[in-house]
Amino acid sequence: MEALPRDVPEGLTAPDYYRLAHQYKRVGWIEQARDSSNLASELGAETDVGKAARLFLKTKLPKYPVPLLAEQLYIEGFNQLATGDIDESKAIFEELIKDYTDFEWGYGQLAVLYIQEGDNGKARELLKIALDINPDYVNGWLHMAQANGLELDFEGAKYCVGMALKSDPTDALAIALKQELAKLDE
Repeated sequence: MEALPRDVPEGLTAPDYYRLAHQYKRVGWIEQARDSSNLASELGAETDVGKAARLFLKTKLPKYPVPLLAEQLYIEGFNQLATGDIDESKAIFEELIKDYTDFEWGYGQLAVLYIQEGDNGKARELLKIALDINPDYVNGWLHMAQANGLELDFEGAKYCVGMALKSDPTDALAIALKQELAKLDE
């Protein structure tokens, strides 16, 4: 597999920039993902790719630009999770939300750790902050749905999934969760 270029290349098509935006997001390079999405949106204008790029920008990337140090700290915290060092990961995400208060992903990832520990109340507090920062943060709504569901608040979970789908009606996980929650009413 070819290495992902650190700088967004020039001269690509809208679909290529859109694919690149997803690749950048996957590795945590947020501003490159934002730049690639913007290029896909501009080049794609009113095409399906352009519309998808604008939706991606709105619902899958942080609302505000993310400083490089915040991005690096986020990646470091995520990498600590991958190694199984939950305490170190939690400490990194705590530092991240203290130093970068408008970066909703830090709150979201820290909330996931609290959900895993069974502290759904603390997770919901963090997710409320994240969703106040960015009401279109689909993963924030889905994490909130999970926290609510674990507390057997299925109406709250349904509401959160509905909010995720309001932001992005195409989100596959939100669609699947809506279907699973609907089975509770059968």
